[in-house]
Amino acid sequence: IDSWTQPSRESGVDILWVVDNSCSMSEEQEQLSLHATSFVSFLSNAAVDFRLVVTTTDPDPKSLPFDYDPVTMTADTADLATVFAASVEVGTEGDRDERGFDFALEALTEHPDLRKGADLEIVFFSDEDDYSEIGPIAFVNELQAMRQGKAIAVNAVVGDLPEGCASLLAAAAAAVRYIDAQEESGGLRESICSADYAALLERIALKVLGLERRFALSEVPELDTLEVRVDDALIPNRERHGWVYDPGNNWVEFDGYAVPPPGSTVSLSYFPWLGDLNASGDTGEDSGVETP
Repeated sequence: IDSWTQPSRESGVDILWVVDNSCSMSEEQEQLSLHATSFVSFLSNAAVDFRLVVTTTDPDPKSLPFDYDPVTMTADTADLATVFAASVEVGTEGDRDERGFDFALEALTEHPDLRKGADLEIVFFSDEDDYSEIGPIAFVNELQAMRQGKAIAVNAVVGDLPEGCASLLAAAAAAVRYIDAQEESGGLRESICSADYAALLERIALKVLGLERRFALSEVPELDTLEVRVDDALIPNRERHGWVYDPGNNWVEFDGYAVPPPGSTVSLSYFPWLGDLNASGDTGEDSGVETP
């Protein structure tokens, strides 16, 4: 039996989305808004004290829709999915030289609802690279200085390396600086050109909540004997809202609502695989040893 306790964010977490509001972001913002439920449903069901705030790569009021009224979202926000969907529709009148790093730092410094004593997860959502004065490594160092002793991560939903990406839903330049910050901080990277925004946003939600999806076994299992439980509840072996076994990495990976909640106990019970006694092809006929 292998067992773990799912981590929990005891000091809470602040989640800052930085959404690109330049002229090329119409389709991407639409997809983000349409799939808002895929992100917030996990936040609503997890016992984590979170505060969710949205800013942009150009927060000048003149660049935002006239009726734009973002709010600080928490687990107590009524109709959270609708509020989040409206908050990420930031328009496309912002400066074409996106300054995500600069305005993320501005939001963290000036927003009254963001807490210095909480963990921090930033999500950059952009089809271009960053043009801030501060560099990626200095940006991450500044975040660590602002949240001393707390977990911080930069997550990036951006254009792929090395040459960007294109799909029916989006097109994006390579986001070298955002990706440098993501890698430096150990965050999650997703392609803004993804054809499956629902799955993308689920992965982002689990990351910002600090929930592990993959659990490595100590031995290679006899698969017919493998049982997966979360707090004594037997979890089904299936790809959607269940678990699957990855033989290449010898781990169990959870999906969707089957991902263990904060503070839960994950138990994998199984008999180790011993292998085929005759895997070498030796039948024992010429060895003088009787094969059972």
